[in-house]
Amino acid sequence: MNKIMKLSLILTLTGLLQGCIVSEPVSHKEIKATENSAFTTDGRLFVVGENRDKESWIFEIIKNSEGSYTHIPYVKGTVDGTVLGGINDTPEGEECTFTGLTANGSLLYAACLQKSGLSGLRIETVSLFQVETALNSERVKTGYMTDSNFIQGDDEKPFDPYWFMANGMAVDSAGHLYISNTKAFLAPNGDTISQVTITDNGDSSSLEFNHKTWISGNEIFPNGVQIEGNTLYYAGGSNILKAKINPDFSASDVNVHYNGSKLAGIDDFAIHEGYIAYSKISVPGAVVILTPAEFEDRAKKYSTIRMKVIPSSIVYQLNLPEGNPLFDEGNLLVTSFFSGGLYRIAL
Repeated sequence: MNKIMKLSLILTLTGLLQGCIVSEPVSHKEIKATENSAFTTDGRLFVVGENRDKESWIFEIIKNSEGSYTHIPYVKGTVDGTVLGGINDTPEGEECTFTGLTANGSLLYAACLQKSGLSGLRIETVSLFQVETALNSERVKTGYMTDSNFIQGDDEKPFDPYWFMANGMAVDSAGHLYISNTKAFLAPNGDTISQVTITDNGDSSSLEFNHKTWISGNEIFPNGVQIEGNTLYYAGGSNILKAKINPDFSASDVNVHYNGSKLAGIDDFAIHEGYIAYSKISVPGAVVILTPAEFEDRAKKYSTIRMKVIPSSIVYQLNLPEGNPLFDEGNLLVTSFFSGGLYRIAL
């Protein structure tokens, strides 16, 4: 029985929330603006954040011999990745800010935005990164989301990066990448979720792909994206929505999975065996756990875990086959864009 499933027993015996321990393995003083995070299948944890010089990086979280945790810089956010495609090569191009992050096997996928204007709301370029993390095979590939590699649908406007603030990301069983667009409610195409199809081009440091609108809608601030089975879930405003990934990799009609509070938005979330733990954007912040629900049904709130920070992304620590996970099985690892740091919820 996994630890999320044991939560009901904890709540029964000790009362709501008393069985949950929240700690801070990596201090908010050390890593800032932590947003998205992802586990590779071998159990390595990567987090997007900023160093003390406000440079955007993908960091790896490392467990020290005495059991403490630290972070090490892995890939710097620059619009063209690295000069020769190696992890430790010289960064190439101007600086950009990592936003979305997900993993598929040993591959990391990340979106990096070059911003300008008031509060960085103008998006100049959207770079996609594919990072092979396997030992002795590390490689960085990068490419731009542009109108030239956009598959334009009927009645759609050309792609303009200004209207595409890449955020949540997930990968399906065939390797398609799905990206949510926080600006979708303002964008001419209403491109809530885009689907990216990547072309295998060997050892080149260039990431070749095309992209198209997969779900068009008017949700407010689309955020986290997760896939379990053949269902894609995404956050829109205070709700979580879902669509089936059809056999031809098109989207089914969209159903509402969960109606949240109108006074609090949803950022990212983790899903495991149907249970969803989502980041509630509120003061104080909270992680809310939902019950599983069939595609035709809606999930219900199961419990709420209060936090001193406003949470951003959440990932679930699996029990690895080799039995040596970075954290304890069932832990939730939580980031906070507004406060920085990495937090652990032990259920």
